[in-house]
Amino acid sequence: MAVLQLWETLKLAITAYTGLSPATFFTVLAVAFAFYHVLSGMFSSSAPLPRRAVEEEEEREPLPPPVQLGEITEEELRAYDGSDPKKPLLMAIKGQIYDVSQS
Repeated sequence: MAVLQLWETLKLAITAYTGLSPATFFTVLAVAFAFYHVLSGMFSSSAPLPRRAVEEEEEREPLPPPVQLGEITEEELRAYDGSDPKKPLLMAIKGQIYDVSQS
C-alpha cells in the first residue's frame, strides 16, 4: 500500500517538475545513461598499462664495458661486423668508429 502511494506521488512529481509522462521520463533517463556509458567506454582505457616494457628492461643483461681499439684497419674492423655475438658491432663513419651494438 505504501509503495503504491509512493509511486503515485512520484508520478505526480515527475509530471509537475518535467512536464513529461513517467514513461517518457524514464525512457529519456535510460537513453541518457546508455549514451553516457557508451561514450565513457569509448574514451577511457579499461586495459591496464603494459608492464612488458618494464619487465624486459629489468631482464636485460648489463651493458659490456666499452672497447678501446685505437687505430684499426678496414680488415681488422671487418671482424666486428656482428657475426660473432661475443664481439661488439662497430661502424666507421668518416674515420670515427662507433659501437652500435645496442642500437
